Amino acid sequence: MKKMLFAGLVLGLCTALPVLAQDRKNDEKPAPAKVEAYKLGSVVDENITLTDLDGNSLKFKDLRGKVVFIHFWSKNCPYEIAADPKTVALAEQYKDKDVVCLAINSNATEIGAERPKDGKTDENYNAIREHLKEKKMSFPVYADHGNKVADLFNAQHTPHCFVIDQKGVLRYMGGLDDDPKGDKGEATKQYVRDAVNALLEGKEPPMRESKPYGCGIKRVKVKA
Repeated sequence: MKKMLFAGLVLGLCTALPVLAQDRKNDEKPAPAKVEAYKLGSVVDENITLTDLDGNSLKFKDLRGKVVFIHFWSKNCPYEIAADPKTVALAEQYKDKDVVCLAINSNATEIGAERPKDGKTDENYNAIREHLKEKKMSFPVYADHGNKVADLFNAQHTPHCFVIDQKGVLRYMGGLDDDPKGDKGEATKQYVRDAVNALLEGKEPPMRESKPYGCGIKRVKVKA
């Protein structure tokens, strides 16, 4: 009798285990698909949407026909001390031409992991606004919560720069220049400026890729 009860118990467990395993499997969330980063020559998806600190949206589709200079930017990175005035000068240089200068902040430590419900009162956003006023940066800063845009471009540093041509093709990626400390003066190799000028003239950028420098982008931590 005891043997029969034991056998029945074992059979019941064997029957239940696959069901429990199936339930556990159904509860598991699929791992997010790995993003394939853009490379030189890639066409940037025109449906990518950027949103600035005031909630204004911009689609890459709206940028077709213009040369686009993207600067992954940080409020706190010391390398931006030298880079900020340079990017301000570039924006001023191209303000009357078909060039768009964009700053994107992807640092979770500066903008938070998620977009705030009220960007006008958010402490992180307001700290950035005050910094922009101090630095007299006239072009908008877009908040990349969750590092989605940074992942698409494989942006790793601030400043990490990208130049896109009028057809949406990525034509340059790397450093702003070869002067991270801002002490080379006229001897500085102007990678971004030269790439933009070449594309405006319908030419190939003289330098297509360089080694980026700066602080690492502080990404949102993915839970295991």
